[in-house]
Amino acid sequence: RSYTYYRLVESYREAGQVKHRILGQLGSLSREEAAKLARRFAEIAGAPDPTSDGADGVELNGIQQFGPPLLVEHLLDRLGLERCVREAAEKRRVEFDVAAALKVMLCAHLFKSGSRSELAVWDWQQKLFGHGHRSPDLAYAHLLRALGVLVDMQKEVEECLFRRLVDLFSLRVDLVFYDLTSTYVEGRAEWSEILQRGYSRDQRGDCKQVVIGLVVTREGFPVTCRVFDGITVDKTTLGEMIDEVKRRFRIERCLWVSDAGLLSRRNVELLEGSGYEYILGAGNGGRQGVEAALGESPRDGVTVVNGVRVWSVTLAEPIGRCGRLVVLESEGRREKTAAILERRLAAVREGLARVEKRVKEGDLKEREAIRLAAEKALHRSGVTKHFTYEAGRGHFQWAEDAEAVAARKAHAGRYGWLARTDLPTEEGVRAYRTLLAAEDAFRVLKDDLDLRPVWHPCDTNVEGHVLTAMWSCLLYKGVEVDLERHGLVLSVARALQAVKQVQAVEVAIRQRPVWKLMKAPPEAAAVFAAIGLENAKARFQQWAERAPPYHYTPRLYPWKESGP
Repeated sequence: RSYTYYRLVESYREAGQVKHRILGQLGSLSREEAAKLARRFAEIAGAPDPTSDGADGVELNGIQQFGPPLLVEHLLDRLGLERCVREAAEKRRVEFDVAAALKVMLCAHLFKSGSRSELAVWDWQQKLFGHGHRSPDLAYAHLLRALGVLVDMQKEVEECLFRRLVDLFSLRVDLVFYDLTSTYVEGRAEWSEILQRGYSRDQRGDCKQVVIGLVVTREGFPVTCRVFDGITVDKTTLGEMIDEVKRRFRIERCLWVSDAGLLSRRNVELLEGSGYEYILGAGNGGRQGVEAALGESPRDGVTVVNGVRVWSVTLAEPIGRCGRLVVLESEGRREKTAAILERRLAAVREGLARVEKRVKEGDLKEREAIRLAAEKALHRSGVTKHFTYEAGRGHFQWAEDAEAVAARKAHAGRYGWLARTDLPTEEGVRAYRTLLAAEDAFRVLKDDLDLRPVWHPCDTNVEGHVLTAMWSCLLYKGVEVDLERHGLVLSVARALQAVKQVQAVEVAIRQRPVWKLMKAPPEAAAVFAAIGLENAKARFQQWAERAPPYHYTPRLYPWKESGP
Protein backbone atom coordinates (compact mmCIF):
# COMPACT_ATOMS: atom_id res chain seq x y z
CA ARG A 1 0.00 0.00 0.00
CA SER A 2 1.38 3.43 -0.92
CA TYR A 3 0.86 6.82 0.72
CA THR A 4 1.16 10.29 -0.79
CA TYR A 5 2.47 13.07 1.44
CA TYR A 6 1.88 16.73 0.59
CA ARG A 7 3.80 19.90 1.34
CA LEU A 8 2.88 23.57 0.93
CA VAL A 9 5.70 25.04 -1.17
CA GLU A 10 6.51 28.61 -2.28
CA SER A 11 8.43 29.31 -5.49
CA TYR A 12 10.93 32.17 -5.71
CA ARG A 13 13.70 33.30 -7.99
CA GLU A 14 17.34 33.56 -6.96
CA ALA A 15 20.19 34.38 -9.33
CA GLY A 16 17.86 33.83 -12.29
CA GLN A 17 16.82 30.37 -11.13
CA VAL A 18 13.46 29.22 -9.79
CA LYS A 19 13.79 27.72 -6.32
CA HIS A 20 11.33 26.45 -3.75
CA ARG A 21 10.96 26.78 -0.01
CA ILE A 22 8.73 24.59 2.15
CA LEU A 23 6.10 26.58 4.06
CA GLY A 24 4.46 23.66 5.80
CA GLN A 25 3.98 19.89 5.97
CA LEU A 26 0.42 18.84 5.15
CA GLY A 27 0.99 15.14 5.79
CA SER A 28 -0.76 12.22 4.11
CA LEU A 29 -3.88 13.30 2.19
CA SER A 30 -6.43 11.42 0.17
CA ARG A 31 -7.13 12.56 -3.38
CA GLU A 32 -10.37 14.15 -2.20
CA GLU A 33 -8.62 16.02 0.62
CA ALA A 34 -5.91 17.29 -1.74
CA ALA A 35 -8.53 18.50 -4.21
CA LYS A 36 -10.41 20.27 -1.42
CA LEU A 37 -7.23 22.06 -0.35
CA ALA A 38 -6.46 23.06 -3.95
CA ARG A 39 -9.95 24.54 -4.32
CA ARG A 40 -9.50 26.44 -1.03
CA PHE A 41 -6.14 27.87 -2.11
CA ALA A 42 -7.67 28.96 -5.40
CA GLU A 43 -10.59 30.56 -3.56
CA ILE A 44 -8.20 32.55 -1.34
CA ALA A 45 -6.23 33.67 -4.38
CA GLY A 46 -9.34 34.55 -6.35
CA ALA A 47 -8.38 32.00 -9.02
CA PRO A 48 -10.68 29.57 -10.85
CA ASP A 49 -11.20 26.09 -9.47
CA PRO A 50 -8.14 24.10 -10.56
CA THR A 51 -9.99 20.79 -10.20
CA SER A 52 -12.94 21.70 -12.40
CA ASP A 53 -11.23 21.10 -15.76
CA GLY A 54 -8.66 18.49 -14.89
CA ALA A 55 -5.81 20.88 -14.08
CA ASP A 56 -3.16 19.56 -11.72
CA GLY A 57 -3.57 22.52 -9.36
CA VAL A 58 -2.47 26.01 -8.49
CA GLU A 59 1.17 26.80 -7.82
CA LEU A 60 1.79 29.56 -5.30
CA ASN A 61 4.78 31.64 -6.42
CA GLY A 62 4.86 34.22 -3.65
CA ILE A 63 3.00 36.63 -1.36
CA GLN A 64 3.57 40.37 -0.92
CA GLN A 65 2.04 43.00 1.35
CA PHE A 66 -0.58 45.15 -0.38
CA GLY A 67 -2.47 46.67 2.56
CA PRO A 68 0.51 48.37 4.30
CA PRO A 69 1.86 50.35 1.30
CA LEU A 70 -1.68 51.18 0.20
CA LEU A 71 -2.56 52.64 3.61
CA VAL A 72 0.74 54.52 3.99
CA GLU A 73 0.54 56.01 0.49
CA HIS A 74 -3.02 57.17 1.11
CA LEU A 75 -2.14 58.79 4.45
CA LEU A 76 0.97 60.47 3.02
CA ASP A 77 -1.06 61.82 0.12
CA ARG A 78 -3.79 63.10 2.44
CA LEU A 79 -1.28 64.85 4.71
CA GLY A 80 0.79 66.14 1.81
CA LEU A 81 3.87 64.62 3.44
CA GLU A 82 5.11 62.90 0.29
CA ARG A 83 4.75 66.11 -1.70
CA CYS A 84 6.62 68.11 0.96
CA VAL A 85 9.46 65.57 1.03
CA ARG A 86 9.75 65.43 -2.76
CA GLU A 87 9.85 69.23 -3.07
CA ALA A 88 12.49 69.48 -0.35
CA ALA A 89 14.53 66.69 -1.97
CA GLU A 90 14.44 68.44 -5.36
CA LYS A 91 15.90 71.59 -3.79
CA ARG A 92 18.76 69.49 -2.45
CA ARG A 93 19.24 67.62 -5.74
CA VAL A 94 19.12 64.23 -4.05
CA GLU A 95 19.84 61.50 -6.59
CA PHE A 96 17.64 58.75 -5.10
CA ASP A 97 13.97 58.58 -4.15
CA VAL A 98 13.87 59.84 -0.55
CA ALA A 99 10.06 59.68 -0.46
CA ALA A 100 10.12 56.00 -1.45
CA ALA A 101 12.64 55.27 1.30
CA LEU A 102 10.42 57.11 3.79
CA LYS A 103 7.40 55.02 2.75
CA VAL A 104 9.29 51.80 3.41
CA MET A 105 10.47 53.01 6.83
CA LEU A 106 6.98 54.20 7.81
CA CYS A 107 5.55 50.81 6.79
CA ALA A 108 8.21 49.16 8.92
CA HIS A 109 7.36 51.21 12.02
CA LEU A 110 3.59 50.94 11.65
CA PHE A 111 3.59 47.25 10.82
CA LYS A 112 6.19 46.10 13.34
CA SER A 113 9.43 45.50 11.51
CA GLY A 114 11.90 47.25 13.82
CA SER A 115 14.79 49.55 13.00
CA ARG A 116 16.64 50.24 9.75
CA SER A 117 19.04 47.34 10.32
CA GLU A 118 16.16 44.90 10.66
CA LEU A 119 14.75 46.40 7.49
CA ALA A 120 17.93 45.50 5.67
CA VAL A 121 18.10 41.99 7.09
CA TRP A 122 14.52 41.14 6.22
CA ASP A 123 14.34 43.22 3.02
CA TRP A 124 10.98 44.70 3.81
CA GLN A 125 11.04 46.79 0.66
CA GLN A 126 10.85 43.56 -1.36
CA LYS A 127 7.78 42.45 0.58
CA LEU A 128 5.68 45.50 -0.32
CA PHE A 129 3.52 44.76 -3.35
CA GLY A 130 4.00 47.23 -6.17
CA HIS A 131 6.98 48.93 -4.59
CA GLY A 132 9.39 47.48 -7.12
CA HIS A 133 7.63 48.96 -10.17
CA ARG A 134 6.88 52.36 -8.61
CA SER A 135 10.47 53.19 -7.66
CA PRO A 136 13.89 51.60 -7.99
CA ASP A 137 14.62 48.89 -5.47
CA LEU A 138 16.18 50.48 -2.41
CA ALA A 139 19.49 49.24 -1.12
CA TYR A 140 20.47 49.42 2.54
CA ALA A 141 22.63 52.45 1.77
CA HIS A 142 19.59 54.35 0.45
CA LEU A 143 17.74 53.87 3.74
CA LEU A 144 20.71 55.14 5.74
CA ARG A 145 21.28 58.13 3.47
CA ALA A 146 17.58 58.98 3.56
CA LEU A 147 17.73 59.45 7.35
CA GLY A 148 20.29 62.24 7.06
CA VAL A 149 18.38 63.93 4.24
CA LEU A 150 15.13 63.82 6.24
CA VAL A 151 16.83 65.44 9.25
CA ASP A 152 18.12 68.22 7.00
CA MET A 153 14.62 68.95 5.69
CA GLN A 154 12.81 68.39 9.02
CA LYS A 155 11.92 72.01 9.76
CA GLU A 156 10.38 72.88 6.40
CA VAL A 157 8.48 69.58 6.23
CA GLU A 158 7.13 69.99 9.79
CA GLU A 159 5.87 73.50 9.01
CA CYS A 160 4.12 72.25 5.86
CA LEU A 161 2.63 69.32 7.78
CA PHE A 162 1.38 71.53 10.60
CA ARG A 163 -0.60 73.78 8.26
CA ARG A 164 -2.16 70.74 6.61
CA LEU A 165 -3.02 69.10 9.94
CA VAL A 166 -4.83 72.20 11.17
CA ASP A 167 -7.04 72.19 8.06
CA LEU A 168 -7.53 68.44 7.75
CA PHE A 169 -8.46 67.65 11.35
CA SER A 170 -9.79 71.10 12.34
CA LEU A 171 -7.19 71.28 15.11
CA ARG A 172 -7.54 73.89 17.82
CA VAL A 173 -4.01 75.10 18.45
CA ASP A 174 -4.98 76.98 21.60
CA LEU A 175 -3.41 74.35 23.82
CA VAL A 176 -0.04 72.65 23.36
CA PHE A 177 1.74 70.13 25.55
CA TYR A 178 5.46 69.68 25.93
CA ASP A 179 7.09 66.67 27.51
CA LEU A 180 10.33 64.71 27.32
CA THR A 181 11.41 61.11 27.33
CA SER A 182 14.59 59.18 26.64
CA THR A 183 15.55 56.17 24.60
CA TYR A 184 18.69 54.13 25.06
CA VAL A 185 21.16 52.24 22.89
CA GLU A 186 23.15 49.15 23.75
CA GLY A 187 26.89 49.39 23.21
CA ARG A 188 29.68 51.80 24.05
CA ALA A 189 28.90 54.35 21.28
CA GLU A 190 32.25 56.05 21.84
CA TRP A 191 31.95 57.79 18.47
CA SER A 192 28.81 59.71 19.46
CA GLU A 193 28.51 63.26 20.75
CA ILE A 194 24.80 63.05 21.61
CA LEU A 195 24.62 59.54 23.10
CA GLN A 196 25.43 60.09 26.77
CA ARG A 197 24.50 58.58 30.11
CA GLY A 198 21.82 60.52 31.97
CA TYR A 199 18.51 60.13 33.77
CA SER A 200 16.82 57.17 32.04
CA ARG A 201 13.02 56.94 31.89
CA ASP A 202 13.50 53.31 30.86
CA GLN A 203 15.43 52.43 34.03
CA ARG A 204 18.54 51.76 31.94
CA GLY A 205 21.09 54.01 33.57
CA ASP A 206 23.78 51.57 32.42
CA CYS A 207 23.18 52.51 28.77
CA LYS A 208 23.85 55.64 26.78
CA GLN A 209 20.79 57.48 25.55
CA VAL A 210 19.30 60.51 23.85
CA VAL A 211 16.59 62.76 25.29
CA ILE A 212 13.57 63.46 23.08
CA GLY A 213 11.43 66.57 23.43
CA LEU A 214 7.96 66.44 21.85
CA VAL A 215 5.30 69.11 21.34
CA VAL A 216 1.77 67.79 20.74
CA THR A 217 -1.66 69.34 20.30
CA ARG A 218 -4.59 68.73 22.65
CA GLU A 219 -5.71 65.95 20.28
CA GLY A 220 -2.33 64.23 20.57
CA PHE A 221 -0.92 65.11 17.13
CA PRO A 222 2.88 65.59 17.19
CA VAL A 223 3.86 69.09 16.03
CA THR A 224 7.63 68.92 16.31
CA CYS A 225 10.29 66.84 18.04
CA ARG A 226 13.85 67.55 19.05
CA VAL A 227 16.68 65.18 19.94
CA PHE A 228 18.92 66.37 22.79
CA ASP A 229 22.11 64.98 24.28
CA GLY A 230 21.46 62.07 26.64
CA ILE A 231 22.78 64.04 29.60
CA THR A 232 20.41 66.98 28.99
CA VAL A 233 18.37 68.12 32.01
CA ASP A 234 14.67 68.58 31.20
CA LYS A 235 14.38 72.13 32.47
CA THR A 236 17.14 73.40 30.14
CA THR A 237 15.18 72.53 26.97
CA LEU A 238 12.11 74.72 27.36
CA GLY A 239 13.53 77.94 25.92
CA GLU A 240 14.41 76.35 22.58
CA MET A 241 11.02 74.70 22.21
CA ILE A 242 9.08 77.88 23.04
CA ASP A 243 11.08 79.67 20.35
CA GLU A 244 10.38 76.86 17.86
CA VAL A 245 6.62 77.00 18.43
CA LYS A 246 6.41 80.78 18.34
CA ARG A 247 8.77 81.48 15.43
CA ARG A 248 8.33 78.48 13.13
CA PHE A 249 4.64 77.68 13.58
CA ARG A 250 3.50 81.26 14.23
CA ILE A 251 1.37 80.25 17.19
CA GLU A 252 0.92 83.62 18.86
CA ARG A 253 -1.58 82.70 21.57
CA CYS A 254 -1.97 79.39 23.31
CA LEU A 255 -1.89 77.71 26.70
CA TRP A 256 1.44 75.94 27.27
CA VAL A 257 1.22 72.88 29.54
CA SER A 258 4.27 71.03 30.90
CA ASP A 259 4.95 68.79 33.87
CA ALA A 260 7.08 69.28 36.98
CA GLY A 261 10.33 68.30 35.27
CA LEU A 262 10.36 71.72 33.57
CA LEU A 263 9.88 73.75 36.76
CA SER A 264 12.55 76.39 37.37
CA ARG A 265 12.65 80.12 37.97
CA ARG A 266 14.24 80.61 34.55
CA ASN A 267 11.49 78.66 32.76
CA VAL A 268 8.74 80.63 34.50
CA GLU A 269 10.43 83.81 33.31
CA LEU A 270 10.68 82.40 29.76
CA LEU A 271 6.98 81.56 29.71
CA GLU A 272 6.10 84.98 31.10
CA GLY A 273 8.22 86.63 28.41
CA SER A 274 6.74 84.52 25.60
CA GLY A 275 3.29 85.99 26.08
CA TYR A 276 1.82 82.49 26.35
CA GLU A 277 -0.53 81.51 29.12
CA TYR A 278 0.84 78.50 30.95
CA ILE A 279 0.23 75.72 33.42
CA LEU A 280 3.53 74.42 34.73
CA GLY A 281 3.46 71.40 36.99
CA ALA A 282 5.09 71.81 40.39
CA GLY A 283 4.85 68.15 41.40
CA ASN A 284 4.36 67.03 44.98
CA GLY A 285 7.13 68.85 46.75
CA GLY A 286 10.44 68.78 44.92
CA ARG A 287 11.13 72.41 45.87
CA GLN A 288 11.18 73.56 49.47
CA GLY A 289 8.67 76.39 48.95
CA VAL A 290 6.30 74.13 47.04
CA GLU A 291 6.55 71.40 49.67
CA ALA A 292 5.65 73.85 52.42
CA ALA A 293 2.70 75.20 50.43
CA LEU A 294 1.38 71.70 49.74
CA GLY A 295 1.49 70.94 53.47
CA GLU A 296 -0.79 73.88 54.34
CA SER A 297 -4.42 73.17 55.13
CA PRO A 298 -6.92 74.76 52.74
CA ARG A 299 -8.62 77.78 54.28
CA ASP A 300 -11.27 78.84 51.78
CA GLY A 301 -12.10 78.79 48.11
CA VAL A 302 -12.00 74.99 47.75
CA THR A 303 -13.55 73.79 44.49
CA VAL A 304 -14.37 70.16 43.67
CA VAL A 305 -13.85 69.11 40.03
CA ASN A 306 -14.65 65.47 39.19
CA GLY A 307 -13.74 64.34 42.70
CA VAL A 308 -10.56 66.46 42.82
CA ARG A 309 -10.35 69.19 45.48
CA VAL A 310 -8.71 72.37 44.16
CA TRP A 311 -7.56 75.47 46.03
CA SER A 312 -4.74 77.99 45.85
CA VAL A 313 -2.11 79.12 48.37
CA THR A 314 0.44 81.90 48.46
CA LEU A 315 4.08 80.89 48.07
CA ALA A 316 6.45 82.22 50.72
CA GLU A 317 8.86 83.10 47.92
CA PRO A 318 7.50 83.71 44.39
CA ILE A 319 8.92 81.64 41.53
CA GLY A 320 9.58 84.22 38.86
CA ARG A 321 6.54 86.48 38.87
CA CYS A 322 4.26 83.66 39.96
CA GLY A 323 3.41 83.92 43.65
CA ARG A 324 0.50 81.52 43.96
CA LEU A 325 0.34 77.75 43.76
CA VAL A 326 -2.77 75.87 42.66
CA VAL A 327 -3.10 72.74 44.81
CA LEU A 328 -5.03 69.64 43.73
CA GLU A 329 -5.90 66.69 45.95
CA SER A 330 -7.57 63.39 45.11
CA GLU A 331 -8.05 60.19 47.07
CA GLY A 332 -7.07 58.00 44.15
CA ARG A 333 -3.77 59.82 43.74
CA ARG A 334 -3.17 59.66 47.50
CA GLU A 335 -3.47 55.88 47.54
CA LYS A 336 -1.25 55.46 44.49
CA THR A 337 1.44 57.90 45.66
CA ALA A 338 1.44 56.52 49.19
CA ALA A 339 1.93 52.99 47.83
CA ILE A 340 4.88 54.15 45.71
CA LEU A 341 6.36 55.96 48.72
CA GLU A 342 6.01 52.85 50.88
CA ARG A 343 7.78 50.70 48.28
CA ARG A 344 10.69 53.14 48.21
CA LEU A 345 10.84 53.30 51.99
CA ALA A 346 10.76 49.50 52.24
CA ALA A 347 13.63 49.17 49.76
CA VAL A 348 15.78 51.59 51.78
CA ARG A 349 14.88 49.89 55.08
CA GLU A 350 15.96 46.53 53.66
CA GLY A 351 19.17 48.03 52.30
CA LEU A 352 20.14 49.71 55.57
CA ALA A 353 19.19 46.58 57.53
CA ARG A 354 21.58 44.57 55.35
CA VAL A 355 24.36 47.07 56.02
CA GLU A 356 23.64 46.83 59.77
CA LYS A 357 23.77 43.02 59.62
CA ARG A 358 27.07 43.02 57.71
CA VAL A 359 28.62 45.36 60.28
CA LYS A 360 27.48 43.15 63.17
CA GLU A 361 28.85 40.04 61.42
CA GLY A 362 32.16 41.74 60.77
CA ASP A 363 31.91 41.83 56.97
CA LEU A 364 32.14 45.64 57.08
CA LYS A 365 34.58 47.21 59.53
CA GLU A 366 36.07 50.43 58.18
CA ARG A 367 34.03 53.62 58.53
CA GLU A 368 34.38 54.61 54.86
CA ALA A 369 33.27 51.19 53.61
CA ILE A 370 30.23 51.31 55.91
CA ARG A 371 29.37 54.83 54.77
CA LEU A 372 29.59 53.88 51.08
CA ALA A 373 27.32 50.86 51.65
CA ALA A 374 24.75 53.06 53.39
CA GLU A 375 24.89 55.70 50.64
CA LYS A 376 24.38 52.97 48.05
CA ALA A 377 21.19 51.89 49.84
CA LEU A 378 19.94 55.50 49.81
CA HIS A 379 21.08 56.38 46.28
CA ARG A 380 18.27 57.65 44.04
CA SER A 381 15.63 56.35 46.41
CA GLY A 382 13.71 59.61 46.54
CA VAL A 383 13.30 59.22 50.31
CA THR A 384 16.83 59.99 51.54
CA LYS A 385 15.68 62.92 53.67
CA HIS A 386 13.57 60.58 55.82
CA PHE A 387 16.59 58.58 57.04
CA THR A 388 19.64 59.36 59.15
CA TYR A 389 22.61 57.14 60.04
CA GLU A 390 25.82 57.10 62.03
CA ALA A 391 28.86 55.20 60.77
CA GLY A 392 32.08 54.50 62.64
CA ARG A 393 34.68 51.76 62.77
CA GLY A 394 32.71 48.56 63.45
CA HIS A 395 29.61 50.65 64.23
CA PHE A 396 26.47 51.47 62.24
CA GLN A 397 23.12 52.83 63.40
CA TRP A 398 20.23 54.22 61.37
CA ALA A 399 16.81 55.76 62.04
CA GLU A 400 13.70 56.69 60.09
CA ASP A 401 11.78 59.93 60.67
CA ALA A 402 8.37 58.32 61.23
CA GLU A 403 6.64 61.66 61.87
CA ALA A 404 7.83 63.15 58.56
CA VAL A 405 6.86 59.97 56.69
CA ALA A 406 3.36 60.03 58.21
CA ALA A 407 2.92 63.68 57.20
CA ARG A 408 4.09 62.96 53.67
CA LYS A 409 1.67 60.04 53.34
CA ALA A 410 -1.17 62.19 54.64
CA HIS A 411 -0.49 64.73 51.87
CA ALA A 412 0.43 62.15 49.23
CA GLY A 413 -2.68 62.92 47.21
CA ARG A 414 -1.64 66.53 46.69
CA TYR A 415 0.22 68.04 43.78
CA GLY A 416 0.47 71.55 42.48
CA TRP A 417 0.96 73.74 39.48
CA LEU A 418 1.97 77.30 38.71
CA ALA A 419 -0.36 79.02 36.30
CA ARG A 420 -1.03 82.22 34.42
CA THR A 421 -4.28 81.64 32.60
CA ASP A 422 -7.79 83.00 32.37
CA LEU A 423 -9.26 79.50 32.21
CA PRO A 424 -11.86 78.62 34.84
CA THR A 425 -10.62 76.15 37.45
CA GLU A 426 -12.52 73.21 35.94
CA GLU A 427 -11.03 73.78 32.46
CA GLY A 428 -7.56 74.24 33.95
CA VAL A 429 -7.80 70.85 35.68
CA ARG A 430 -8.96 69.26 32.45
CA ALA A 431 -6.11 70.89 30.49
CA TYR A 432 -3.43 69.69 32.91
CA ARG A 433 -4.82 66.18 32.92
CA THR A 434 -4.71 66.20 29.12
CA LEU A 435 -0.92 66.37 29.44
CA LEU A 436 -1.32 62.61 29.20
CA ALA A 437 -1.63 63.23 25.44
CA ALA A 438 2.14 63.72 25.27
CA GLU A 439 2.79 60.74 27.53
CA ASP A 440 0.50 58.62 25.35
CA ALA A 441 2.47 59.67 22.25
CA PHE A 442 5.66 58.43 23.93
CA ARG A 443 3.98 55.13 24.80
CA VAL A 444 2.92 54.69 21.17
CA LEU A 445 6.44 55.51 19.96
CA LYS A 446 8.09 53.00 22.26
CA ASP A 447 5.56 50.17 22.45
CA ASP A 448 3.56 50.22 19.21
CA LEU A 449 5.98 51.74 16.70
CA ASP A 450 9.26 50.12 17.72
CA LEU A 451 11.35 53.21 18.47
CA ARG A 452 14.00 50.78 19.67
CA PRO A 453 16.39 49.24 18.83
CA VAL A 454 18.50 52.14 17.56
CA TRP A 455 21.51 50.80 15.65
CA HIS A 456 23.29 53.64 13.90
CA PRO A 457 27.00 54.57 14.10
CA CYS A 458 26.13 58.17 13.20
CA ASP A 459 24.44 60.89 15.29
CA THR A 460 22.52 62.29 12.32
CA ASN A 461 21.03 58.88 11.58
CA VAL A 462 20.02 58.47 15.23
CA GLU A 463 18.10 61.76 14.88
CA GLY A 464 16.61 60.55 11.59
CA HIS A 465 15.51 57.32 13.24
CA VAL A 466 13.63 59.29 15.91
CA LEU A 467 12.13 61.58 13.26
CA THR A 468 10.72 58.75 11.13
CA ALA A 469 9.28 57.16 14.28
CA MET A 470 7.63 60.49 15.15
CA TRP A 471 6.12 60.79 11.67
CA SER A 472 4.82 57.23 11.93
CA CYS A 473 3.23 58.32 15.22
CA LEU A 474 1.55 61.14 13.30
CA LEU A 475 0.04 58.62 10.85
CA TYR A 476 -0.93 56.38 13.78
CA LYS A 477 -2.79 59.26 15.44
CA GLY A 478 -4.56 60.13 12.20
CA VAL A 479 -5.88 56.58 11.93
CA GLU A 480 -6.99 56.71 15.58
CA VAL A 481 -8.96 59.92 15.04
CA ASP A 482 -10.62 58.53 11.90
CA LEU A 483 -11.64 55.34 13.70
CA GLU A 484 -13.21 57.39 16.51
CA ARG A 485 -15.03 59.69 14.08
CA HIS A 486 -16.62 56.70 12.35
CA GLY A 487 -17.57 55.00 15.60
CA LEU A 488 -15.38 51.94 15.05
CA VAL A 489 -14.68 50.18 18.34
CA LEU A 490 -11.26 49.10 17.14
CA SER A 491 -7.80 49.84 18.50
CA VAL A 492 -5.23 51.21 16.06
CA ALA A 493 -3.00 48.19 16.67
CA ARG A 494 -5.83 45.82 15.74
CA ALA A 495 -6.74 47.97 12.72
CA LEU A 496 -3.16 47.86 11.42
CA GLN A 497 -2.99 44.09 11.88
CA ALA A 498 -6.19 43.76 9.83
CA VAL A 499 -4.68 45.91 7.08
CA LYS A 500 -1.52 43.80 7.16
CA GLN A 501 -3.63 40.78 6.19
CA VAL A 502 -4.52 42.44 2.88
CA GLN A 503 -2.02 40.63 0.67
CA ALA A 504 -1.28 40.09 -2.99
CA VAL A 505 -0.45 36.59 -4.14
CA GLU A 506 1.11 35.49 -7.41
CA VAL A 507 -0.22 32.13 -8.54
CA ALA A 508 0.58 30.08 -11.61
CA ILE A 509 -2.63 28.91 -13.26
CA ARG A 510 -1.75 26.41 -15.97
CA GLN A 511 1.84 27.72 -15.77
CA ARG A 512 0.68 31.34 -16.33
CA PRO A 513 1.61 33.72 -13.45
CA VAL A 514 -1.22 35.98 -12.32
CA TRP A 515 -1.41 38.46 -9.43
CA LYS A 516 -4.52 38.07 -7.29
CA LEU A 517 -5.82 39.91 -4.26
CA MET A 518 -6.40 37.63 -1.29
CA LYS A 519 -9.70 37.92 0.52
CA ALA A 520 -9.39 40.72 3.08
CA PRO A 521 -10.91 40.55 6.57
CA PRO A 522 -14.03 42.71 7.09
CA GLU A 523 -12.13 44.83 9.64
CA ALA A 524 -9.65 45.91 6.96
CA ALA A 525 -12.48 47.11 4.71
CA ALA A 526 -13.92 49.09 7.64
CA VAL A 527 -10.53 50.69 8.32
CA PHE A 528 -10.12 51.68 4.67
CA ALA A 529 -13.60 53.25 4.70
CA ALA A 530 -12.83 55.16 7.92
CA ILE A 531 -9.67 56.76 6.53
CA GLY A 532 -11.38 57.60 3.24
CA LEU A 533 -9.57 55.03 1.11
CA GLU A 534 -11.97 53.85 -1.58
CA ASN A 535 -11.82 51.21 -4.32
CA ALA A 536 -8.97 49.13 -2.90
CA LYS A 537 -9.71 46.41 -5.46
CA ALA A 538 -9.56 48.87 -8.35
CA ARG A 539 -6.24 50.20 -7.07
CA PHE A 540 -4.95 46.66 -6.86
CA GLN A 541 -5.86 46.05 -10.49
CA GLN A 542 -4.01 49.20 -11.53
CA TRP A 543 -0.92 48.13 -9.61
CA ALA A 544 -1.17 44.50 -10.79
CA GLU A 545 -1.22 45.52 -14.46
CA ARG A 546 2.27 46.99 -14.09
CA ALA A 547 3.61 44.69 -11.39
CA PRO A 548 6.62 42.58 -12.35
CA PRO A 549 6.70 38.83 -11.66
CA TYR A 550 7.27 37.85 -8.06
CA HIS A 551 10.94 38.05 -7.19
CA TYR A 552 12.74 37.76 -3.91
CA THR A 553 16.48 37.78 -3.30
CA PRO A 554 17.53 37.16 0.32
CA ARG A 555 19.94 39.84 1.56
CA LEU A 556 21.26 38.71 4.89
CA TYR A 557 24.41 40.82 4.68
CA PRO A 558 23.36 44.34 3.64
CA TRP A 559 26.80 45.82 4.28
CA LYS A 560 28.16 43.72 1.38
CA GLU A 561 25.78 45.35 -1.07
CA SER A 562 27.15 47.82 -3.55
CA GLY A 563 25.37 51.09 -2.91
CA PRO A 564 25.62 54.71 -3.99
